[in-house]
Amino acid sequence: MKRVYVAAAVAVMFFLAAGSASAQDQSAEAADLSSMDVAQANLSEGRTVGIGIQIEAPWGGLVSARYWLMPEIAAEGVVFVNGSAGWFEGTATLRALFRVVDAPTVDFYVAAGASLPFPMYVGTEVTFTGVGGIEFGFRFAPNLAWNIEFGVACSTLGNVNMAIGTGIHFYF
Repeated sequence: MKRVYVAAAVAVMFFLAAGSASAQDQSAEAADLSSMDVAQANLSEGRTVGIGIQIEAPWGGLVSARYWLMPEIAAEGVVFVNGSAGWFEGTATLRALFRVVDAPTVDFYVAAGASLPFPMYVGTEVTFTGVGGIEFGFRFAPNLAWNIEFGVACSTLGNVNMAIGTGIHFYF
């Protein structure tokens, strides 16, 4: 199980390193976006880092961070932790997102990833998910985006479930 956590951490580091050059270009585009009329702008253009809340079933979720490596590709990490002094448990989810449609206020994407329990929150099963999502931007608050997701979740124990999720992110 430790190998899975190490492999997941290495994958996240790779995504962050690969996107650093792209993030500089997107920062310049974001500066141009601020000078445009918000009523005509594509709200998802120039997004890089988003922090928020992502609630997911059946695999959990709470605090979320999204990083758009390119306009079409993002990496997301979601963590849920429960515990007290000297004891904790939870789940960590790592996902890759691919934007399929980029419209001015609504984007459609697909996402795939895995949720890992720690240390024994929901047993030892790993849950793999594939979802389709819709992310809505707000003209009155262009840095906010709300999303809903539907798809399928399969665990290493052979369980297959419907996957649903919703979240809200603030993009810097």
